[in-house]
Amino acid sequence: MPLSMEEKKERQKESKRKWRDANKQKIKEYRDTNKQKMKEYYIDNKEKLKDKQKEYYIDNNEKLKEQRKGYRDANKNKIKEAKKEYNQTQAGKKKNTISSWKNQHKILFKDKQESEFYYETYINTHRCTWCDVDFKNSSDRCFDHCHICSMPRAIICRSCNVKDEVPCVNCLL
Repeated sequence: MPLSMEEKKERQKESKRKWRDANKQKIKEYRDTNKQKMKEYYIDNKEKLKDKQKEYYIDNNEKLKEQRKGYRDANKNKIKEAKKEYNQTQAGKKKNTISSWKNQHKILFKDKQESEFYYETYINTHRCTWCDVDFKNSSDRCFDHCHICSMPRAIICRSCNVKDEVPCVNCLL
């Protein structure tokens, strides 16, 4: 009696499973070899692959925009909730604080390490650098910067920040 399509598929699945079980070591060696070859290929052709990727994005820009837009439209609430959750994390608070320094206050940092250094200093400072008074709460703490050249200076209290109109040493020179 001939086998049904479902029975044939089941037999094929079982046969493939048995073969995989019998050849685990062979499969692992094959994968490791291919992984190493791929790694070498990517290293040897890094620039070529970058150019190819850029070319793909240029050629398919509209299509990719539509895909992203479609995803955003379909998952608006999901994305909104994920952002809200992220903003409650330490990393989210850090990113938002540094972004506000850069965007709203136009503070210039040399690089990412410098901005992270100032953020850590900002978070761990509990006294005003100028008047040596304890901060009442986190909203009393201000990141002082020169309003002429935008270079960071100190962590001070809100009252010292309001009084501050003095340019930094670099601007005076």
